[in-house]
Order: sequence, then structure tokens, then C-alpha cells
Amino acid sequence: MRTIVYISDFRLPSGLNFVKPLLKFTDCYKILIIERHQLHHPERLEPYFDEIRYVDYLESVGAIREHILQILQSHSIVALLTPGENAIEIGGQLRSEFGIPGMQRNQAEAVRNKWIMKQMLHQRGIRTSRTAIALQQQDYLRFSATYGFPIIVKPLSGYGSINTFKLSSMEELLHYLQHTRKEQQRDLLEEFIQGTEFHCDSIVCRGEVVFASVSQYLYNCLDIATQQKPPASIAFPKGAETDVILRIQDVNRQVISALGINQSVTHAELFVTPEGEVVFGEIGARIGGSHVMPPCIKNTHGVDLFEAVTDLELGTYTFTRQETSNKFTGMICFPSRAGIIQHISGREDYQDVPGIIDFQVSYEVGQHAGDVNDTMTRSGFAIVEGDSFEELRQTLVDMYDRFVIEVAVPENV
Repeated sequence: MRTIVYISDFRLPSGLNFVKPLLKFTDCYKILIIERHQLHHPERLEPYFDEIRYVDYLESVGAIREHILQILQSHSIVALLTPGENAIEIGGQLRSEFGIPGMQRNQAEAVRNKWIMKQMLHQRGIRTSRTAIALQQQDYLRFSATYGFPIIVKPLSGYGSINTFKLSSMEELLHYLQHTRKEQQRDLLEEFIQGTEFHCDSIVCRGEVVFASVSQYLYNCLDIATQQKPPASIAFPKGAETDVILRIQDVNRQVISALGINQSVTHAELFVTPEGEVVFGEIGARIGGSHVMPPCIKNTHGVDLFEAVTDLELGTYTFTRQETSNKFTGMICFPSRAGIIQHISGREDYQDVPGIIDFQVSYEVGQHAGDVNDTMTRSGFAIVEGDSFEELRQTLVDMYDRFVIEVAVPENV
């Protein structure tokens, strides 16, 4: 039986956007492999999957392999979908092991291991940060002496800016080495690039970039992760493509070619320095911005990234573009605080704001909100369109400033 296997740790209800495109593949049996603790309402996925299998941790490749072996006894796996960053390498490994079409082990490693990625680009002459792998303390000291402070320290295969640090002095570096770094930990060290951060979201079909959308972050990702700045981004419509945006798209195409990305949605992050130089940051073979950026891109460009992910994996993708108003579209995520929600803003508090496409809040009064430790975990978001970048930027920032969240922190017993 032709079977699609879907490996993910998505959260409901926003994760449904990723799986809705599966509905049109009526001739395929569909199996979801998911972390046991992530799925509290399996009945909500019944329209999309014929079977649900569980693992304790999504990174447990051995447990997932056992499921694949069992599935192959009676099914023919025609596609293995791994839309989340932390499952891309597992997907590549399993496809290569079991002869499943799609991104293979070596391709997945090139888009997940930042050292390999940067070295492949250096060899092509593509401007990106100078890097090193740190195995022991002297590696950190040597790198900082060579390139100066600040330096960036991150995992080799990280995502969402989790466990990424900007170290601005020898004092901060020594504190990191003594109190944060674990024994035998291998880190990627990067030269710090000063500049405005953009992202380029693409569709790559048969090795060709058939679509690319450039957006500008209102705050750089590192500031979002470390300084509690809100995740916020604005997509530029085609009519607003400046020389800088065209150069970003060109570097993006060069990177995709250098890394051998042939059939994927991609999310690249790039910097434009004060001197106007475009410097590549990193790229993922996935949707960027989780569930919030694809609607922005669809509103501005008429292109559905959720649908593209599934169709590319099944080999049925044909590029199409719907008519749009060709406006700037932006998103901003609202703040979150750990504790029991006492009061939280809602859509009714923004009746005076024009251009709202979508507005969602994840929590209700009485619910427990957790800590924020990455670039996307927040209490809700808004997607808004506007006629100019600056006008829309101000609208998004004002919405963030008006957002109210009050929590009660339980006393330690």
C-alpha cells in the first residue's frame, strides 16, 4: 500500500496548517509518528491520518527506525515528511537507509550541520561568517583573539536560536566556559556580523528556485532569543524589490546550488551590513517562521508554502501563484510570561487597527504559561497588511506595546 509517513512534534491547533495538504492524497495511507507527550487530542488528527504511532522523544532515531521497519512489512513508503528542523537529519538518514525518495543523508547534513554548511559555502566564495569548531578551551581563546569580540557560540545543529550566545568580552567568554559549557561539548564559533537581518523563503523544485520571498526582521534573531525582543517580520511585495533585495535573492540562489538542495521549501537568514554587503547567515530545508510566516507570504505573493512542502515531497508540485493585493504583510508575536494567566489581550482590543489578516492568542485566563527559550514561543501573534514598510512596522510595534498579559506566579511550597 502506498504510504506517507509524517514525523513531527507540531502543536495543535496551529500544526494543522502543516497537515491539511495531506487531504488531497486520497490514494495514500497516512501514518503520523509523534512524541507521546505532544499529542493531547489525537481525535483532531483523525481526518488527516489513518494511524498514529508514538515515540518518547522525536530525536530517538532508533525508536523511529523500529516503526519504519514495522511499517515496511506491509506498506510501501512513497514519502517521508519531516517538516520540523529537529527531524530533518533523521529524515535524511532513514531515507538513505531504507531507499525512500527525498532528501538523503548527505544533503540533510549539509543543511543542518552549520560547520559543514559554512565550509561548503566558503569553498564557493560565498560571503558568510568565519567559523571554527571548538573542542577545548584554547579553541575559544584562539578564535576570539583572531576575530575579536563579540563572537557567536552555538550548537553545530541547532534551531530557533536555542543555546546560542553572543559573547562580547573575555569576561563573558570565561563565564560561559566555566558555568555554561558542558564537559566535552562541541560548539560552533562564528564571527559576529553587524547588520540588519533578513530572511529569504524559497521553493526549490528539481534544483531550480521557482519562488523566493524576501522579508526583513524588525529585530535580529539573536536579540529575539536573548533580549526578549518580539519575533516580527515584514514580507516585501514584488513591486518593492530594491537592489538589496535582488542581491539577497541572488545570494540565496547561490547557497541553494552550493548545498545541493533540489526539492524543498527553504528558509535562509542573511545580513546586510552598514556598508551594504549581503552576508549569508544560515539556511534550513523547511518552512521558516513556523505557522506565522507562510500566511504573510501567501497574502503578499499568493504562494502557499504549506502546500508546497507536501507536494514537493510527493513529487507532484507545480508552481502556482494566486492574485493578491501586492501589499506588505507582517507578523508580530506577543509577549509571554511564566505563570497562571490572570488577564490577556484579545482581538477585541484591536478593533481600531486596519489591515489585520489574522489574530490569535494561545492562552485563556486560568491557563499556565511556560518560559520563553527560543525565537518563536510566545503567547500569540498578529498578521497585518499595509501599504508601506515603515507604516506597517509602526503598526506592528504599537500592537505589541498595547498587548497586556498579567500572570500570577505560584509560591514555592
